[in-house]
Amino acid sequence: MTEKEIRLIGLDLDGTTLTTDKKLTPRTKAVLEECIRQGITVLAATGRVKTGIPDYLKNIDGMRYVITSNGASIVDLEKDEVIYQNGIPWERALELFDILEGYDTYYDAYLIGDGWCEGRFYDHLEDYNIKSHIKDLVLTTRQRIDDLPAFVREHKQPVEKISMFFASQEKRQQVYEELSKIEDIAATYSLSNNIEINYHTCDKGEALLSLARILGIDEEGTMGCGDGINDLAMIEKAGIGVAMANGEEILKERADFITKTNDEEGVAWAIEKFCKIIV
Repeated sequence: MTEKEIRLIGLDLDGTTLTTDKKLTPRTKAVLEECIRQGITVLAATGRVKTGIPDYLKNIDGMRYVITSNGASIVDLEKDEVIYQNGIPWERALELFDILEGYDTYYDAYLIGDGWCEGRFYDHLEDYNIKSHIKDLVLTTRQRIDDLPAFVREHKQPVEKISMFFASQEKRQQVYEELSKIEDIAATYSLSNNIEINYHTCDKGEALLSLARILGIDEEGTMGCGDGINDLAMIEKAGIGVAMANGEEILKERADFITKTNDEEGVAWAIEKFCKIIV
């Protein structure tokens, strides 16, 4: 691989930058801070909604941008402003909700910078195999409402992402195969029991390259790190695509480099290698 000057780094969070118990290690934090000090733009590129980005990341001095909802939005945290959006048209989202009612699944939606979940799901997460730290994440990043379609009709804003959870992995796989046939959506997943629906032109890779263009950075100067299927486009489109050792096999096949696991500070290790960072 030829040496490239990396100026923009997109980092998945869960299973990548964060440890299994959702921590940012001191070493990884120090590496990110040194990148920023050297003028490299570093940002979270996550499936989470903006409110789900941990404060300990958002509060790193110079951590200005974030890619949310699998690439549906880029937020300028300094200005609290969305500078790029690629969501599902709200009218189409209503049609998708009708389709999802035919499945035995939990579903919610991300729009206007937050997650929204009906009480019939929010109050019964265990019924859909949502447990432990994932349950805590759902409870803290979704707002409980009574009627999701009515909420979407009222606000008439693009839906960044629809998130689904299943009690049965077999049912999840069946639904994933069916949704993958719908041409105007992109179905992916980041956990063993979930499906994430975005607009068909939306992915983390396209968002990362869009931010590169906004910032005047050559696409070859970008780097993306991830572990899940929802990171695949970023791994493929970035100048350097880095897969975690704990990542999906297809990512490791397509990546330019395979780093250590998230619990071995693989992100820090890869950045030190490609950006010549010393902390």
